[in-house]
Amino acid sequence: MMKNIKWMAVAAALTAGSMQAQAAPERIGDFSLIDESGIAHQVSKYAYQNAVVFISQANSCSTTQRLFTEYKILSTKYDQDAISFVYINSSPDDTYASIAQYADTFRLSLPVLIDDTQLAAETLGITKVGEIVIVNPKNQTVLYRGPMDTPGTFTTPGTTHMKAVLEAVRAGEIASLSETKVVEFDAPEDCALNFPTRTAGVPDYETEVAPILIERCVVCHVEGGIGPFAMNSHQMVQGWSPMIREVLLTKRMPPSQVDPSIKHFENARNMPIEEVQTLVRWIDAGSPRE
Repeated sequence: MMKNIKWMAVAAALTAGSMQAQAAPERIGDFSLIDESGIAHQVSKYAYQNAVVFISQANSCSTTQRLFTEYKILSTKYDQDAISFVYINSSPDDTYASIAQYADTFRLSLPVLIDDTQLAAETLGITKVGEIVIVNPKNQTVLYRGPMDTPGTFTTPGTTHMKAVLEAVRAGEIASLSETKVVEFDAPEDCALNFPTRTAGVPDYETEVAPILIERCVVCHVEGGIGPFAMNSHQMVQGWSPMIREVLLTKRMPPSQVDPSIKHFENARNMPIEEVQTLVRWIDAGSPRE
């Protein structure tokens, strides 16, 4: 009888732990992006703030154009509560120059982070323009993903999903947000967000991944080199894959990266967008050998 009671207690504890794990907010990886003014923004460096609100934006999207004023009002309302608001542009149709011109034309009050690889959008789980993601930068968890709250009408009540999360953060009750609040919504056609390279499949290690590593990384990552490990086998690269992903997305590697819109150096080691996408998507697929 005593053994059965002990076993039931252990089973209950395991079940409770499993339920807690399922209810935990989604965790994202760190990343860094340059805004339209050339200023770098890194999620982990917002840790002095209580939350960061990422607003997916594109030059063509009617939704974000319509809500510019509301975004500004929100950012002003929560500014004293250590909640930062930023736009993030992951549209493959917008360039650095067009985004900067757009921000100037519409006098945007918030910085526009330029996600030219679309990997930050994938990290945040953004699938359409107009989507809003609220992140706790201290532990890099997603608190909310969905649309801007909608005002009520005579026949339809408004929504307060996003407001509820922001108010919990403001009240210091962020620990009460035990899971990511996800609100589904439809976006107009001009707010669709396409990911052209997603359908390409998992990159091949020998023909696609290894050549990039040889060209961009092996000069330092060899036996006796200045890199902390040698990229001398698939097993070694696979073992270090999580770190490789992080340093790529935070732009710590390759070293000597320079914002091409500000300065040009012959020895700058910026990695082409397509190569970063190839490496990260290969890593996200489990760094397969075949």
